[in-house]
Amino acid sequence: MKLKVTSFNCENLFGRYRLLDLAWDKRPSGYENRLQVFDVIALEPGRSGAIKPKEIAEVQRKTTANAILGAAPDILAVQEVENLPTLRMFNHIYCKNYFDRIVLADGNDARGIDVGLLVKKGLKAEIVATRFHFDEVYEGGFVPQTSRLSTQVTSKVTFARDCLEVDIKIKNTVYTFLVNHFKAQDGKPASTEKRIRQSTRVKELVDIAFKEGKKTIVLGDLNIDVKQEDYDQSLDKLYKSTKLQDPFKNLADEERWSHYYSSKRKVSQLDYILVDKSLAISGTEFFREGLTPHCKQYKGPRLKSMEGNDLEASDHCPTSVILDI
Repeated sequence: MKLKVTSFNCENLFGRYRLLDLAWDKRPSGYENRLQVFDVIALEPGRSGAIKPKEIAEVQRKTTANAILGAAPDILAVQEVENLPTLRMFNHIYCKNYFDRIVLADGNDARGIDVGLLVKKGLKAEIVATRFHFDEVYEGGFVPQTSRLSTQVTSKVTFARDCLEVDIKIKNTVYTFLVNHFKAQDGKPASTEKRIRQSTRVKELVDIAFKEGKKTIVLGDLNIDVKQEDYDQSLDKLYKSTKLQDPFKNLADEERWSHYYSSKRKVSQLDYILVDKSLAISGTEFFREGLTPHCKQYKGPRLKSMEGNDLEASDHCPTSVILDI
């Protein structure tokens, strides 16, 4: 049996609430109606905070969905999704219910971007357990307050979003998926230290799953390329685990990339799928047709939904590993 496992940073996949598209005097008074998610939006480039008009948002999120459908995953890990209702709405409207099981962890990020896992409709697989780690404080113990948006509190947590653990049983084997979105690079020592703590903790979780006889797969946006010139060794605890393998490791540099940095016009590998060494890998894929035309490193075709506009699916591309199980 072939199993395609994919990771994709959707880039600011937020819910569009009815409140935003109504004139002030026409907004409903009911709390539930005010917050009802009815579509999906994105922020303007440059993180200005401006909300795109509904028509533009529809076109862009159609392209985001087309990138996912083009990758055709059996199991998909996503990053930068606002919440579970938004992900369900996105799956229904734009992905045409391609997935029928969705798990999402509400994490610590002040922007509200979370990580999730989706399972293809009809796949013979059973979600048998989920575990969350957003409340873990790296000094020991758990977040002492209920307000996860307090920077005083969240600065001490291990995971800015979460390390979402999902156990999925396929045939008679349990696979533990650890979905992550590590701290971004900003040149500050504190960010490197944060990624080191995250990498170390995920490695510990891999070891626990291994002892329990599960097959582990770590995937997500780890936010640094282990082959970049100024690599700071922040992923080493995890990346060099003797229990995991990197299926992309031996690809040529011009093929081994998943992210386009528009301001510097550079590409790099920020997205990873680290697989239990006991698992057989039959292939790897990057679906790059949803990248902006400004990305000249990719010379292939773009999605049809991008014709006549410059609205990319994301600055990342779906990254996949095909397993023989």
